[in-house]
Amino acid sequence: MTTIIVIEPHPLLRLGILQLLSDGSCSCTLEGADYSLLARETSVQRNCDLILLSISSFEDLHDLAHAADRICSPKSILLLSDSSNMPHSVQGLPASVAGYVAKNAPPEVLQASVKLVLAGGSCFPMRPTDTGAQASLPLIKNFEPVKWPPKSERHNKAANGNNPECEMLGLTPRQYEVLVLLARGYPMKTVGRYLNISVATAKAHTETLYQRLDVHNRNAAVYAAVSRGATLGWPSIQNAPHDT
Repeated sequence: MTTIIVIEPHPLLRLGILQLLSDGSCSCTLEGADYSLLARETSVQRNCDLILLSISSFEDLHDLAHAADRICSPKSILLLSDSSNMPHSVQGLPASVAGYVAKNAPPEVLQASVKLVLAGGSCFPMRPTDTGAQASLPLIKNFEPVKWPPKSERHNKAANGNNPECEMLGLTPRQYEVLVLLARGYPMKTVGRYLNISVATAKAHTETLYQRLDVHNRNAAVYAAVSRGATLGWPSIQNAPHDT
């Protein structure tokens, strides 16, 4: 059973996040705690699949992240912040940090981010100030850029001759490839470079897949795909092995 711990100092906000996650389609054990959990000196480590760690100040980011990683031994940590912008000093964070979501993001964005991180993905937004080559650099030292096509997609094509998720989502193979790269946070220029197509063509595929999924932006497209059961190149949450 997947275990998620929400560490949020404000009781009402913590309760709201727990309620939001309980309404999701993923069957999980949910726990809530405040920062006192991270201040405990204990010889018995807790183990969980995911921590949603609330960050009120970037000054405390590294201390809180390392404490959560040490005490709870999570497979992944998803940061929740009052700020919409990623901090620039992220290089010293634990390798378990796999995502960053602003607290003012729509509920469906948080739900989709949790599913993607549990499936082994990451969800770091691109900083608005990043341009050119710097925009495609990984924000976390241990983050591995996507290998194209994803391993699961190479397997599907070799075994089945086509991708069943394309049919499920009503997308062409090329539109699906664009969606997979968008889900990983890549800008349109990088999407075009990966697929060896022009930026204009990548934008055209993006607009078409938005229409087919009945959405208007990247986050909504990823959420719509995940909600319908797509893995977008990551292992399925249901099929992923869990410690017992």
